[in-house]
Amino acid sequence: MWNPKLLLVISLCISALSACTAASGGKPLVTAVTKDASTSLYTAPLKAGHPLLLDLSGPAITLTTCTSKTGTTATLSANATNGQNPLFPVSFSAAVSCAQQTGLPAGAIGTAGLGPSTQSLTAQVARTQSVANELALCLPSDGKTTTGNSVGVAIFGGGPLIFPDRGDFTQNLAGTARLVGFNGAPGYYVSASAIAVEQGQIGMSGPFVIELSSTIPYSAFRSDVYAPLVKAFDIAAGGPDFTFMTRVDSVAPFERCYNSTTLPQTRLGYFVPQIDLVLSGGNFSVLGGNSMVQVNANTACLGFVQLKTAGKAAPAAVLGGFQLENRLLVLDNKKHQLGFTTFLNAIGLSCSSFNFTLAA
Repeated sequence: MWNPKLLLVISLCISALSACTAASGGKPLVTAVTKDASTSLYTAPLKAGHPLLLDLSGPAITLTTCTSKTGTTATLSANATNGQNPLFPVSFSAAVSCAQQTGLPAGAIGTAGLGPSTQSLTAQVARTQSVANELALCLPSDGKTTTGNSVGVAIFGGGPLIFPDRGDFTQNLAGTARLVGFNGAPGYYVSASAIAVEQGQIGMSGPFVIELSSTIPYSAFRSDVYAPLVKAFDIAAGGPDFTFMTRVDSVAPFERCYNSTTLPQTRLGYFVPQIDLVLSGGNFSVLGGNSMVQVNANTACLGFVQLKTAGKAAPAAVLGGFQLENRLLVLDNKKHQLGFTTFLNAIGLSCSSFNFTLAA
C-alpha cells in the first residue's frame, strides 16, 4: 500500500517545466492524503515532498516561504495515474502567493486551496495537465473507531479511482447534488431539502445550505438547526431500538456523550441513530462511523458542535472532516456537481484501500 519513498518526487523538471507537463500525456495526477494526529487536518506532499494543508474552501495556493515576496510561481509535484496506481512523477509550475499561516499541521509549508476558483490547485492542474477540472477526494480516518491507516487519496483531473479488485468508484456513486453558491463565499455548498434522524425529519423545514470543509474537524450546525437536530437524536436514542445507549457526562467540545462499552460495533461503526441529509440526488447518510467520536476508552460522543457564526449569514451546517472521511467525494467544477459514495467501511473498504505501489 502506501510507501512514502515512492511518492517523494524530486523536481526533475525545474528547468524544463513545459516538457515535463507534456510528458504527462494529459493524465490525472494522484497524491496521498494524510490525516495529522494532533490537528485532525489533512495534508498532501505536494512541494518537493513537503506537505501542504488541503482546504476545500481555499481559492488559491499559499506557501509560507517563497523565492520572492510576491510568490508568483512555484514547482509542485505529484504522480500521473491510471486511477489504479501511480505511474510516474510529474512536476508542474503553479501560481502561488506567499504569507505566514497559523494552525498548520507540523511540517506543512502552506495551503493547497481546492475550492471552485481559477487559481485553486484543482483548476491549475486541469490547465497544466490538460485534464478535467475535477477532484476525487477520499479523506482517511485515524483508524481508531473505523478501519484505515490515516492515509487516503486525491486524484486531480477526473477518474477513474480504482480500489483493488473492486472497480472504479467514481462510477459507483451513492448520490449526487448540485453545487450552489452562498453569499458569494468561496467553497463548495449543497442544498438539502431536509435533515432526518432515523428517517424522521427534524423539527424545522428546509432548504438547508450545507458547506463541505476539510479544515474543521467536526460538523458544525447553526444554532437554530443544531437544537432540533440534537433533540431528534435524543428522541431516537431513547427509543426501543437503542435502549443500550446510556448518556454520560459531556466531553468538550461535544454535548451528547454515551457509554461506548454498551454500544454495539458494526462495519458501519457504532450502532446509533442514522442521520440523513436529504439531497436532490440521494441521501448523504451519517452513520455511527462518521457520527460518533471516541473521546476516551469508555466514551463516544456525537461529533457535532454549534457554529460560532450566528444568523442567516451562516450556512445551516458545515460538514467537517470527520463526517467526510472514508467516503469518496467527486467534485466536478465543470458540471457544478458533487458526487459521493456510500460509507466505504460498509462494503469492506476505506480511503486507505488505494494501491500506492508504482505501476511496473
